[in-house]
Amino acid sequence: MSTSAPLGRVALVSLGCAKNLVDSERLVGDLQAAGFDLADDLATADLALVNTCGFIDPAKEESVDTIIKVTNRKEFGRLRGVMVAGCLVERYREDLERDIPEVDRWLAFNDYPQVVQSARELMDLPQVRELPPRRVILTPQAYAYLKVSEGCDQKCTFCAIPGIRGRLASRTIEENVADARSLAEQGVGEINLVSQDTTAYGRDLYGKPRLVDLLRELTTIDGPRWWRVLYLYPSILRDDLLEEMASNDRIAKYIDMPLQHVSDAMLRAMRRGINGKRQRALLESIRRILPTAAIRTTLISGFPGETDADHKELLEFVRDGWFDRLGVFTFSQEEGTPSFDMPDQVPAGLASERRAELMEAQQAVHFAKNEGRVGQEVEVLIEEFVPLTKQATGRTEHDAPDVDGTVRLKGVTQARPGAVIRARITAADGDDLDAEPIG
Repeated sequence: MSTSAPLGRVALVSLGCAKNLVDSERLVGDLQAAGFDLADDLATADLALVNTCGFIDPAKEESVDTIIKVTNRKEFGRLRGVMVAGCLVERYREDLERDIPEVDRWLAFNDYPQVVQSARELMDLPQVRELPPRRVILTPQAYAYLKVSEGCDQKCTFCAIPGIRGRLASRTIEENVADARSLAEQGVGEINLVSQDTTAYGRDLYGKPRLVDLLRELTTIDGPRWWRVLYLYPSILRDDLLEEMASNDRIAKYIDMPLQHVSDAMLRAMRRGINGKRQRALLESIRRILPTAAIRTTLISGFPGETDADHKELLEFVRDGWFDRLGVFTFSQEEGTPSFDMPDQVPAGLASERRAELMEAQQAVHFAKNEGRVGQEVEVLIEEFVPLTKQATGRTEHDAPDVDGTVRLKGVTQARPGAVIRARITAADGDDLDAEPIG
């Protein structure tokens, strides 16, 4: 970038998932290449960019509340304009334009290349030649995300993503490798592969899934200790991927696979393409091929038609201890999805009660598994180091950023974010672990 004064300062508010964050990083990269700076907060910003989530009702409500709070800042201070992007815009643009006229620019996905032009117009600046854009990493130094594809071809009856993001659209292996090299050059210790359906990566381009081939190429890149694969779809997960994960030391032994339910009736209603028996067989294969892997899943409580028997079956499944990490969502009626007007909708209160039971059951499993890790030697990816107290915080390969537990290391003399330290676990504290460095 030029050393001249910035054209303006832009405050970013990025909501939703890691995939959305990658979009934010590219938008900010475009703005910085054009001469704008990133503001630390709204009070010092000339412009604001809100990247929204529109997946389920709570996320939509958060997005709308955030937009209103940000636009209110135009009444005082230096904020001159507000741009809003993301899934909420893609899904509800006409309604938003009508209901929140205080927003200056609405950016649907196809409008992202116009973010710089929009910013210049709001600042009354002429269009000039820009430097080539470069993605700006907004995650902590320790890790970054690599979005390998967009969209999804699955037909889950509860999910609005295909209607928002479209069908599967993979980036080429070469594009992903080039992007990953630029991330590695910035010193991150871990790169997380994300998409709507990572298991299907490449099928649209190459006629068959090519995730294994992509991983083999990525793990030749020097730098990151781990490459973590997120969002695997159970009905198309095959042994070749599990075997590559088992044999490749650079791939984190971590299976992130949303099952949503175990009852055959619920899986059929959700159109998951798999039944409970096959799911159990898949979990057995994972434990056989990757015995040390952590398995994370998400479940839906209160899907239309869910009976007490369905819930009890799912509850017992959780209590059996298959999962190291688990999240539960209550069903959200989403416009445009087949489940929106399905019969036998479960009352929200009952769905919440069932969710609480599932989370309580998993908590007992998780705490017991953590207690069993005491005494183990692990590698810890450092995320934060405080020299004054000689303490560091990080994660093992069994813990994904933002959603899983952390490791607290005491007696660390030096460490940089992104570095890996060998340690011994000394105690379990709920979701988190205490450890001491070895050597």
